[in-house]
Amino acid sequence: MDRIDAMRSFVAVVETGSFAAAGQRLGISNKLVSKRVAGLENLLGMTLLHRTTRSMSLSHEGEKYLEGARRVLAELEQLEAEFDTSGGLKGVIRVAAPLTYGDTAVAVAATRFVEKHPSVTVELDLSDHYADLAKGGFDIAIRIGNLDDSSLIVRKLGETHMKVVAAPAYLAEHGTPSHPAELSEHICIRDANNPDPNRWPFQVEGQTIHVPVSGPFLANSPPACLVPTRAGRGIFICPDVFLGDDLETGRLVELFFGIHSRTLPIQSVHLPSAFRKPRVKAFVEFMKAEIRA
Repeated sequence: MDRIDAMRSFVAVVETGSFAAAGQRLGISNKLVSKRVAGLENLLGMTLLHRTTRSMSLSHEGEKYLEGARRVLAELEQLEAEFDTSGGLKGVIRVAAPLTYGDTAVAVAATRFVEKHPSVTVELDLSDHYADLAKGGFDIAIRIGNLDDSSLIVRKLGETHMKVVAAPAYLAEHGTPSHPAELSEHICIRDANNPDPNRWPFQVEGQTIHVPVSGPFLANSPPACLVPTRAGRGIFICPDVFLGDDLETGRLVELFFGIHSRTLPIQSVHLPSAFRKPRVKAFVEFMKAEIRA
């Protein structure tokens, strides 16, 4: 039994969630995947995976071995890349990203990346909940906003600006505020992802002010908040990456030109071992170029 192939099979089973899916990723039968994992367990003298007819989970030993196996495979890939004369990238990149930003910008970048590197597969997992990179087997995650300190490596890809917007219908009915302080008298759509959805920050004459806002609609998703905003139900403060062509088409109107709110970084986060994979490093650099373009 080739121990490296067995390691790859074990890691693939954990990351995909099944022997069949691991076989599809590796281009082999699920029976061979199962044989390799069983052989690895026999060689190590321990159970790595608990299996039932309905579920599969890592054993305590399996969790520890998984971390080491990923590190070994990443280092092996880096070594092989140094002597690969073809110059091409290959392998799987597992990317976690927020739902709507992943549906748009990340998906577009991933499509262009695999067109440029046809031997690379990008597996995109979309969720507005922060993914655990180690447990989920993700190479990188794309995140918007300031991040808490952690053991993850963070790289800034770009940034998004918060803009206050409203539909022409809302402004026609309720009037157009000329200053952020007037938002307290308007119906506001609130995003629960903001640090304080009931108080919006603005930079006015060199000072930060926090304007109390209220309204009947609160959601933890900018795209969800844009639904009532476009329908003329209120004013919303939104990261501009989610606005698409709303401003260009006149569907929404930007308020308070020259008065700024927050600027949020768009960042990639990854475990130290992941960035040793040439394809992961190339994808992060590609995403940075796509965002800045």
